[in-house]
Amino acid sequence: MLAMIRPQGERLGETLSLAEQIALQVAVEIVDDETPPLTRITETSIASRFKVSRGPVRDALRMLDTTGLIQLLPRRGAVVTELTAEEVADLFELRAVLFGLGARRFAQNRTEDELIEVRRRLADLKHLASRKDERAGADYVLAVLEFGNMICISAGIERLSSMVSNLFLRSIRYSRLGLAQAARRRESLANWTAMVKHIEARNGEGAEHAARTLVSESGAEAAKQLSEGN
Repeated sequence: MLAMIRPQGERLGETLSLAEQIALQVAVEIVDDETPPLTRITETSIASRFKVSRGPVRDALRMLDTTGLIQLLPRRGAVVTELTAEEVADLFELRAVLFGLGARRFAQNRTEDELIEVRRRLADLKHLASRKDERAGADYVLAVLEFGNMICISAGIERLSSMVSNLFLRSIRYSRLGLAQAARRRESLANWTAMVKHIEARNGEGAEHAARTLVSESGAEAAKQLSEGN
């Protein structure tokens, strides 16, 4: 998640600035639904909580605004973003196209070492999909995020990973809606398994189709849940 918050070109090994530490903590709370949509966030409240001046808080909120997790409002602070069903559908459609492109390029150019990593991550997804505890859905979604990010980073297309990661971060709460049920996670796993088979065969077209399908199906379920008021 840090890669989605830090400015483009920053190295993850560098020490986090105070603003980045604040942004990361607030982002985690939003993603985990500890700070729900439409919650108002003020510079004063965050500064008091972290015992810092308002300068780094202001910078942290600007970082979060660029991710789409919050919306900065003139003279009113910030509000945690809430999307309509139509906006969610649009986000997932964009994600499907971009992730499909990444999967196709990755399948065509992957190395044997990368294939080993893909198989390891797929095994992790299988384990998570079989879990039935209350954290299973959230952990599965985070594993999907990391798996997809790995594929996009390795696809060889500059900025693709940051674009896909940003869209995922904006829609992660809705991804959880789309994958909340165990049956949906099993369907998702089937699509990931199909994509990995195409990656093994260096079948770029097949990998792209599977990637688009897994994102689109998750998006359709999320939009359905939103429309039903969940």
